[in-house]
Amino acid sequence: MKAYSSLIGLSLLAVFSHANAQKNLVTNGGFEDDDLYGWNNYGGKQTPWAFKSGKNACAIIAPATDKWLGVDQIVKIPKKVQAIDFSAWLKTDNVVKGKDDWDGAVFSVVFLDSNDKEMGEAINIMRLTGYQEWTLAEKVINVPPKAYSFKILLALGNASGTLLVDDVVAKATTPGS
Repeated sequence: MKAYSSLIGLSLLAVFSHANAQKNLVTNGGFEDDDLYGWNNYGGKQTPWAFKSGKNACAIIAPATDKWLGVDQIVKIPKKVQAIDFSAWLKTDNVVKGKDDWDGAVFSVVFLDSNDKEMGEAINIMRLTGYQEWTLAEKVINVPPKAYSFKILLALGNASGTLLVDDVVAKATTPGS
């Protein structure tokens, strides 16, 4: 009986330890807090009229293809994290990209050093055009050596239309999982 109790205790400890390791690193990833709290806002709006879950989402609406509109957030990477699982639910309405291949509704990540300098190119997780129902965009990305933080970017880059975003998540994980 004592061995059985110890086994249950160890199992519970493992479950709770794993749960803590899976904490979302993104502040206000569901856009439930007022005024897009936690996000740098360059044209996004909190919207209660179209969302994946909760009561709100972020809407980015661009009437023309001549600029970038969106939101971003810089997040410090916890020590010893080797990879991060990034995900978000995206929906588009009549997104028309500009002249370049990288234009459109984008969900990307760039790693930053301790001086907030970008370490290489942004990593595209998903790029959409046209009409798209709620779609889960997800990618596990290995953390580069000497990366201190990362920036999540959700934007209409030289694109017109509407991008809706909800449930943005970044969780520490192991490489290749």
